[in-house]
Amino acid sequence: MWNARNLLPAAVALALTTAACSDTTEPAEPLTEQEAMDLLEGYRVLQTLTDPNIISETEGGAVIECPLGGRIEFTGSAEDEFAGDTARINLDIRANPMACVVSGNGTEFTITGDPNVRERITLEIVGFFEVFDISGGTVGALAWEADDRSGSCDIDLALAAEPDLSDPDNPGVNGTLSGMLCGHEVEIDVDDLPIE
Repeated sequence: MWNARNLLPAAVALALTTAACSDTTEPAEPLTEQEAMDLLEGYRVLQTLTDPNIISETEGGAVIECPLGGRIEFTGSAEDEFAGDTARINLDIRANPMACVVSGNGTEFTITGDPNVRERITLEIVGFFEVFDISGGTVGALAWEADDRSGSCDIDLALAAEPDLSDPDNPGVNGTLSGMLCGHEVEIDVDDLPIE
């Protein structure tokens, strides 16, 4: 017959079993620096799609299909400023991936905006290209999944670059993105960021 004396040992055993189970739950293994670089490489491919499949147009942007699955919404603006012999172009782009599958260095990641990634680029031209400055940065966060792991990647990178006008039909920049990526301090070469 069950009474309070019988229930007490059972309750203690249940509590110990529950505590033991919760103690065995391991936190998600964070991305290594190389994996973080692979994630960013896969994400950056989405910015250079030459013939994207547009799912729908939105105010100031569009939702496009990610080539490996999922979708991503890009919104942005470009503003021109002129003062004397100085011209300045400000680009402000937000990307919100939605279960978008990307691949970097052979590793596949499913990424979702957490809440999004924002890129700002300022081009400043003085005179007839006597001075050509490029600055900006990438900030935001992405939730990621890879195999049986998942987590969040905070991004806070500053852009330092100079123009590459060696091909007039396809101008770009050479420079670096440096700062924090998924908890790692990194410096990344940039050679395919469009400036058109």
